[in-house]
Formats: sequence, structure tokens, C-alpha cells
Amino acid sequence: MDAPRKVLVDTLARRPDLDLKNLSLAIGRNHAYLQQYLMRGSPRELPEVARHGLAPLLGVSPDDLRSTAAPPGAGGRLEGDLRMAGPLRAADRADLPVFASAEGGNGAIIITSEPIDYVRRPEPLLSVRDGYGCYVIGDSMSPAYEQGDLLLVHPGRPVRPGDDCVFVRDQGDGAQQALVKRLLRTTPEKWRVRQFNPAKDFDLDRSQWQKVQLIVGKYSR
Repeated sequence: MDAPRKVLVDTLARRPDLDLKNLSLAIGRNHAYLQQYLMRGSPRELPEVARHGLAPLLGVSPDDLRSTAAPPGAGGRLEGDLRMAGPLRAADRADLPVFASAEGGNGAIIITSEPIDYVRRPEPLLSVRDGYGCYVIGDSMSPAYEQGDLLLVHPGRPVRPGDDCVFVRDQGDGAQQALVKRLLRTTPEKWRVRQFNPAKDFDLDRSQWQKVQLIVGKYSR
């Protein structure tokens, strides 16, 4: 993801009062303009008039929205992981939604409510309707998962001790707060988890972190 798109995604994650549709209309474009900019890379770069209209709404400089970089996509390679994700099928459509991530404090990330891209489905997610991808923020799970890696997530698959998972807390505004950790043990009240950097084990309250979703693979940055 290039810098202007990251500025837009991070601002949306922090500002529940903003959305892509109303921002698009506010700068005199059709309602899907900014969604297409994020998801499809069209336009590749925001024109000057759009940057100057959008910048004050986001609280940034027009120069922060200037880019000549390629649009976001799945340029990285698919790596095997603990769940042996398997190869991509060339004939598959790129229909797996990818959600952006932003720092949420205390090692958590904020996963945005709208996809910013779509990639081809790897083997473990071919028939999983609610499968998705999201980006790693931070280095708490390095070297297993590095910042910028794209996680591939199976929300409905049962998890076991030793699995790497996304632990999710709903925020009630469409976005979700998430932690990427290794599951060690489950009790009725707690998830016992491990992170690698710095190495430590700790508990997550299940009443706050209501969902645990299995990571089945990753695209390396």
C-alpha cells in the first residue's frame, strides 16, 4: 500500500464519522470514487483538485496524498506456514477481500470495515465465504509475521493450542480491533497466548476478545 492510501485508510480507522462514500461526494466525485481508488487502484494517483479537496477533510497536507507508486495489490509471494496454505490456482478469480490495518495501541491493530483490495484465494480458503486477508502492523510476532505481511484468515475453522490466530474485539462502529498471537491454552474465561517480540505469554479476557480466527497462511511483503 502506498503512502497516500495508507493515510486514507489510517484516518478512516481513527475517524468513525468519515466514510468513503461521503468523502467522495464531498470532493465532487461519484460515491464510489475513493473506494475504487483504494480497491482497484483507479485512479492510480489522486489528481491535484481531488487532493486539495480531500486533504482538509482528513486533516492532512495535499502533499501527503501525492504518489506515483503502483496501486495496492498482492505482489508478495505466498509462503507456507503452520497450516500449509498450499499453492494458488491461476484460474481462480481475485475475490478474497483484503482489509487494511492501522495501529490501535497496546500491540493491537484496527481492521477497517471496508476491503481495500481483493486477491486470489489460496487452497485453504477456496470455499470459505467469509475468509479474508489483513495486513500485519508492528513486530510483536516477528520473525513469524513481519510488518506488511498479508495474513490469510479462516474465521470458521476450529482452533487448537499451537495455532497462530487473530483475536478479535468488536468496537461497535464497523471496525474491529485485533491481536495476532499464538494460542497456548483455552479456559472458559481466558485465552492464554504467546507473542515472540518481546517474548512473553499472557492472558486475554474472552469477554473482551470474543472471537478467535485461524491464520492459514500469509503473503510475504
